[in-house]
This record gives sequence, structure tokens and C-alpha cells, in this order.
Amino acid sequence: MAKQRFYATLGVGVEQIVSAELNALGIQVARIEPGRARFEGKLDDMYAALIHLRCASRVVRELIFCEVEREEDIYDVVRSVDWSEWLTPDMTFRVTFNVHSSLLRSPRFGMYRIKDAICDEMVERVGSRPSVDTDNADFCVTCYLENRRFSIGLDGAGAPLHMRGYRVAQHESSLREHLAAAMLLQSQWDPTQPLHDPFCGSGTILTEAALIATRTPPSHWRQRFACMSWPDFDADRFAALRAEAEAAILPADGLRLSGADRSDQWIAAARANAASAGFGEQIRLEVRDVAEMRLEPGSWVVTNPPYGIRVGDEELYAPAWQAFRERLCEHPGTRAAVLGAAEIVERGIRLRPFKRNRMNNGSIPCVLAQYRIGER
Repeated sequence: MAKQRFYATLGVGVEQIVSAELNALGIQVARIEPGRARFEGKLDDMYAALIHLRCASRVVRELIFCEVEREEDIYDVVRSVDWSEWLTPDMTFRVTFNVHSSLLRSPRFGMYRIKDAICDEMVERVGSRPSVDTDNADFCVTCYLENRRFSIGLDGAGAPLHMRGYRVAQHESSLREHLAAAMLLQSQWDPTQPLHDPFCGSGTILTEAALIATRTPPSHWRQRFACMSWPDFDADRFAALRAEAEAAILPADGLRLSGADRSDQWIAAARANAASAGFGEQIRLEVRDVAEMRLEPGSWVVTNPPYGIRVGDEELYAPAWQAFRERLCEHPGTRAAVLGAAEIVERGIRLRPFKRNRMNNGSIPCVLAQYRIGER
């Protein structure tokens, strides 16, 4: 089979990380675009990406990429696809549509027109149409329009890849799993060294660290991928690739992972999530204020302190940032990677980072600032 076009969707600041992940799988990235890493390959490559990528949101198989001149062209392009090759009337489907273009008066209207085109084409070919299910669809169509460039693709994941399946308890401002993994990979944490998160919340950074250290694939808990509904899905090959990934998992012996939070509630949540992921014994968690932080020699600190945008005013957290900085400075030799709104991190840490990376936390523009404590 000839090579096909795919892309992994990604957030701001993780482009090079996802590229490195793909390269490690033997997949050459053809091009990085805002929000996407494009590659060509066979279905095996897409399967591998779905199984192994820690920092991407979705992996999409692109059917059409073209330029449109008018809003009305979108309906015509979608209808040009023979959807009966992919769908049957007894299946459900959903459409996601991302728009960055002045061609459309209403992105929602554009999404409805895409749905209409799929259904109209199916009715013409087979006499009836599939149903729309926005929550648990069998088949997931993903489209985007950037200026005049229009893409139609099939989402191979379904539920976003950050939804690993181990999280059983939620913090009010929990990091998404793929962002936590990106912070760790960007920090270049060495799994043979101790890692501490003094603002651990529901424990996502520490749990993702355990997955990275043990080479546990992020898809370990996932039961379903949307590509399993495709007519050319190779179940045997997909199962073989998953089995290969599972066989490469390393024992968790010797990990030194610790976290703290001042809230009993969040430590209970972190313990529940760590246990759900199978690392309840390896991740040491305790209720403790950051002012009491003590670190092992040679520790790494990777953390997302509270910074007042989602859950309170910045002034409320100023003492925590002050205490965090003071404790860090008492532990020369520590490596720290701190995620937060840029101006808040700069005011809170008041040290010169040796590296800064843009890295959005959801819709919040942030920076991951990295420090070598005690070095000038």
C-alpha cells in the first residue's frame, strides 16, 4: 500500500517533543505546523503513534487537503468523499471542526454543513444515513480550515490521547496527562534520580514520571480507539504492536518519586491515582506545606505551582512562591522545571532560568522555566 498522510495534533510548546517521540518510533516528521506534526507512512506507523505518543492529543489520517475559495466549497469537498467506504447507516459518527479563517461566518454552521454533506452523500449512495453521537461515536471525522486550506481526516484515537484511563480522582485544576509528560520530557529528567513535586495536586506529574521511567505505554489502560471501526483496521497487527509495547515495560524498582500538597483532599486524590496506575508503592505522598520542603541531594523538581488564574487571586499564592524559592535555594545542585504564567514565575522564583519554553496549560499561555539551583 502506498504511503498515506497523517498528523499528530499537539499543543503550543511541545512540537519538538512530539517530533522526537515520532522519530524514536522510526517515523520521520515531514513538517511541523501550528498544532500539528505531519508524517507519511503506513497504518502500522499510525498504530505505533497511537500506542506510544505521550504528548500528542490525537493522530489523524488525512483524506483530503485542498484550498477552498468560498464557504459553500466546504460542503462540496466533503460530499466528494465516498463515505460509504467508511460508514454504514447503523454506525454513529461525530465531527470536530477547527476554524482559523475569515471565510466562515460561523464555525458552528460550517460543522453542520460538514455533517449534512456526509449524511446527504450516504443517503444518495445507500439510501439511509448514520446517526450523530457527540459522546461515544463509532467513527470520528476531524476537519480544519486555516485561511483557505481545508483538511478532512479520520481521528484514529476517538477520546483524546491524554485520557489515559488511570485517573480516578480529579483536582480542581488538574494538569492534563500529556502536558505533565511534556514537562518531564522537556526537563530531561533522569529516572535514576529523585523527583519531587511540592504542589502535586492529584499527582499527574509523578504518575506520568513513573510511566516514563518504566516505559509503560500511555495507551496501557485504553480499551478502544476510533480506528478500530475502520474497514481496513488490522486487529491482529494492532494487537501485536500493543503486545510488543507491553513486553518492553520495565520494573518500577528503585524509583524515587515523591510529592506533597497542603491539602488532605488532594493527597488522597494523588494516592488514588497512583494506586490506580499501579504505582501506589513507588510514589511517596504526604500532606506538607511547601515551606517545609526538603529534598534529597541531586533532586529534580518538576511542578506546576498555583498561580491564581484558575483557582484564586495571585496574591493568595505569593507566600507559597516565596517559600518555594527559599527552599529551592537551600538545595544547591537541584534541577527545577516550573510551569506557570511567565510574569508570575519570574516574580515568584526571581532566579535566571537557563531555559524557557512556551507551553500552554489549556487556554492559558504559560512558560516552563528551568533552573540549576546554585549555578551562576
